[in-house]
Amino acid sequence: MNEQPLLPPLAPLPFNFEPYTETMTIASMRVIQCDDGPREYVCEARNLSYGWHADEPILDNVELKVQPGAFLIITGESGHGKSTLLRLLAGLEKPWGEHQGKVFLFGEDIWEVRTRRLRELRRQAGFVFQNSALISNMTVEQNIAVPLRYHTDLDENEIREKARFWCDRLLLTGHENKRPALLSLGMQRRAAVARAMSMEPRLLFMDEPLAGLDARNVETMLSLIANLRALQDVAIVMVSHDLQPAHLLGGQVSLLLDGRLRPPRGLGDLLNSVDPRERDLVRSQAGLKETQE
Repeated sequence: MNEQPLLPPLAPLPFNFEPYTETMTIASMRVIQCDDGPREYVCEARNLSYGWHADEPILDNVELKVQPGAFLIITGESGHGKSTLLRLLAGLEKPWGEHQGKVFLFGEDIWEVRTRRLRELRRQAGFVFQNSALISNMTVEQNIAVPLRYHTDLDENEIREKARFWCDRLLLTGHENKRPALLSLGMQRRAAVARAMSMEPRLLFMDEPLAGLDARNVETMLSLIANLRALQDVAIVMVSHDLQPAHLLGGQVSLLLDGRLRPPRGLGDLLNSVDPRERDLVRSQAGLKETQE
């Protein structure tokens, strides 16, 4: 029986996707090794400010350091720059107009390196979009295969094997040949995670991965995130209004308030913060008001 090709011919991409002409093996992408000395930062922001006008900053002198294997949740009030910060950290958006500061991925200034090097750095960092950003005219397996096809030298059989491996790990077995419109919201999110993880990144950015999910799908997603951390040793930076991940998985939480990112702290510390604004915000988002008297 003829199997469906991984990518349909002449499939139009619904976004500005610029394929890279050179290929790399997945192993060669782990170019920066950690030793027994001081741990490098997989992501760092220094004095990062960003906004449309100097007197109306969206982000104001943001400082952030993420170590390998860390789990950081960025939260705050809606519409105050959390997703913008995540895109800046991932190199998906470049400041223009009034801005200052620096962003580093794996120790390199992403706004100073050449475009080719930036692409190499970004291949070591996956990104899960809030709307999943799956390509509508491709199946789940084809979506997962996109980065493998464009950015590695794997042959068709190896691409198919890896795509199905990630389908299995993200509980999508049996849905490989479905298009996004036929998937539940939870399945779409898991497919987006599978695609982001297919390149075996060292750093994973996640923008509101739990938003809109019911309790069962939230539980499933949290379990899968825990498995990714344990099995892949991937650092995760997550924007979320839901602080269950910090409560159940032990992540650190940074609050973005008035454009400033406060230092990461444990959920327990924030729930009992002497700052009433911090305390009320975190208690409401953690859903733990009744247990914290």
